[in-house]
Amino acid sequence: MKKIILIILMIGMFIIPSAAYAHPMDKSMLYSDVSATTPNLQEIMVLHSIGLLGYNGVDMTLNPSENLSRKDFTAWLGGYLGLNGSTLDELALAAKNENYISTLEGDITYKEINSALLQQKLELEKPDATLTKDDYISFITKNLDLDIKGSSILQMGGFSYGPMGIIEDVVTGDELGIIIEGKTYRLSGHVRIFADSTDPNSWIGQNLEKSILTMHDDHGHDHGQGTSDDHGHEEQLSDSSTLQYIQIGSTTQQVTEETQQQETKKSSNENETADTTSTSSSTLWIVTLIALVAVIIAIFLMKRKKK
Repeated sequence: MKKIILIILMIGMFIIPSAAYAHPMDKSMLYSDVSATTPNLQEIMVLHSIGLLGYNGVDMTLNPSENLSRKDFTAWLGGYLGLNGSTLDELALAAKNENYISTLEGDITYKEINSALLQQKLELEKPDATLTKDDYISFITKNLDLDIKGSSILQMGGFSYGPMGIIEDVVTGDELGIIIEGKTYRLSGHVRIFADSTDPNSWIGQNLEKSILTMHDDHGHDHGQGTSDDHGHEEQLSDSSTLQYIQIGSTTQQVTEETQQQETKKSSNENETADTTSTSSSTLWIVTLIALVAVIIAIFLMKRKKK
């Protein structure tokens, strides 16, 4: 059932990331071959949220060790730029027609990415080298904040970094939202969530470490009116922007694991101390016994000499 739902979602996931979606996506739902413990999962989710990482039009796999094809990159670029198209083929062709790339055949190179996305900003060591999807993720993440004629990759796609801080409350009515420093931020309909839970109520009191904010309205609602949340109070939405990615840290599981590690270390230290004490005690008894035997022998010899 999960696989069927993911395949249905895939149809719209590689097009403009600001489109209206139906469900939040947590860290276990993006790709069938990317687990929640993948080391670079945060980078994957950030790029996925802005459209520079998507699907291959066939299945839900990322295949990070495989080379990135020109067609896949160009389609993702087309969605990121908001070009016309509803399928991978249409988006790739739209970007090609805009001269972002000369051909859709073969694998993409650093030089082509530098030209299509970074406006030839970088001096590359191996411009003609191809790259795996993992290489691509690292490369784009490294240059996400690169100054490109007064802009950045985020800004060129219509995004910016969003709020950070303690989540004071959540809005759980018709629209999801989080409240930080008294200001309400709406979550997009298909926000990517890096957290232990997608339950908004579990986020209250936790730290929003990072967020990506869209710079335009992607829901088409009337934002001149407030919304009533499940906590029973009216919340005025801050503006028409929405959060596309949220990264919530200091989870209960992490705290529990750290506590267990500390307890294990403490127990180990106590055992080492007990072993050391036991060893010292045994040594003391042996020395005492030897001294006592020596005294007895000395007394015996003295008495025998007197005789």
